[in-house]
Amino acid sequence: MAIDRRQFTIAASASMVLGIQGPAGALEEPPLYLTAAKSDSGFRAVLLNEAGDARWTAELPGRGHGAAFRPGKSECVMFARRPGQFALVLDRSTGRQLQALRPPEGRHFYGHGCFSNDGRTLFTTENDYDGERGVVGLWDASDGYRRVGEFDSHGIGPHEVLLLPDGRTLAVANGGIVTHPDTGRQKLNIPEMEPSLALLNSRDGRLERSYTLPRELHKLSLRHLSANKDNRLFVAAQFEGAPEETPPLLASVSSSGLKLHHAPKPIQTAMKNYCGSVAFNRTGDLLAVSCPRGNLITYWSARGDFLSSIELQDGCGLAPLTRTSGFLATAGTGQLGQSTPRGRKLIAMRTNANMAWDNHLTALNPRASQPG
Repeated sequence: MAIDRRQFTIAASASMVLGIQGPAGALEEPPLYLTAAKSDSGFRAVLLNEAGDARWTAELPGRGHGAAFRPGKSECVMFARRPGQFALVLDRSTGRQLQALRPPEGRHFYGHGCFSNDGRTLFTTENDYDGERGVVGLWDASDGYRRVGEFDSHGIGPHEVLLLPDGRTLAVANGGIVTHPDTGRQKLNIPEMEPSLALLNSRDGRLERSYTLPRELHKLSLRHLSANKDNRLFVAAQFEGAPEETPPLLASVSSSGLKLHHAPKPIQTAMKNYCGSVAFNRTGDLLAVSCPRGNLITYWSARGDFLSSIELQDGCGLAPLTRTSGFLATAGTGQLGQSTPRGRKLIAMRTNANMAWDNHLTALNPRASQPG
């Protein structure tokens, strides 16, 4: 059965439509989450509330991946899955398409992007595929998303880019894998791959620090990022080596470099060498890492100590809840629920049989809640 946009809008809760009354009587925007999905009618971008109600859906020309909210404006961006050729700017209130961005010739999007704190610049991870190098594209959002330049990502295959809480530093997870659109998603350099985590000055692209793994872990592709307000930065990985090997899949930045974090052996094995999303909770003292191939969500302390895990079939999307210390989680099965390690289970679980939720779930940053 096809998904009807009007039905989704009607399904939104009253708090979603009316907003939430703040302590001073001001109207505050309720919690919002942007994700990609596949429905009976094709690929969609979907704006959700914490209960899993959809405020709107918007058609995508292909499979979506990551997303970003523009601070200070009622805009959001959905990025294509790599090798992607679109990034759609959408009206956050209605889902109406405002603009479609395409990468310059010789580039493709890698699925993620982020904004500067003032909302003026959009940063996008891209592949200079003939040059076999990664770049961070720069778009002037205040001038119709005009392409204004790019930075070297100082690595190959940049996947997620994240603006750190200092408002100045960009963290870039360089997966280390060479790809070319002529060969689709084929990985061309597994024996020689060189993953890295690069910290760049967001103003001029200067490399401030680069972190690499021990040579024996060079097949550990660094992909997704999360940081808390104390600048504690974690990166989650996907292993491209032999399946019988079970290396650690989570690392944090320390004064001496990348510190690897292990789960107990049975959990490490069950993670199936693949992490999908990583997210801190709203207080920054708890980290969740999804492992969709292992049907697990794992929980870690802010120091990187393994705490617990729960089962969620094909669970991948994670984002912090705004009123509790838990997470909203989505799955490719259409399931969606609120997750806390204390209960070690998903609560308020619901299933939308017409939606297969994609890899990521992006929470509206509080800085973006007041449109200009």
